[in-house]
Amino acid sequence: MSNTIASEDFPDEGTCPRCLEHSMMVPIEINALSRTTRGVSDTPVWVCSDCGMDEGLEDAFHTGATEQINWPITRTFEFFIKETNLSSARLMNEVENR
Repeated sequence: MSNTIASEDFPDEGTCPRCLEHSMMVPIEINALSRTTRGVSDTPVWVCSDCGMDEGLEDAFHTGATEQINWPITRTFEFFIKETNLSSARLMNEVENR
């Protein structure tokens, strides 16, 4: 049984296939390459930046990124990602206002 889902099962290219929540940036390569598609013969699947961060954290602190057959999902590290994004925004605002 495959741990990936066929590209025709993904939502439109403008929506993250992992969370079905965030819009994807253009060009597609600006987004995160899913850790579920890092094999030599895998077809690349791009996910939103937040899901890319979540996959990295899952890889580091769990048993690896959530397999595509379990998508869409609620991000495992949602609270941490939101706090990181808020901190980054505050820092950017401080730099711009100097």
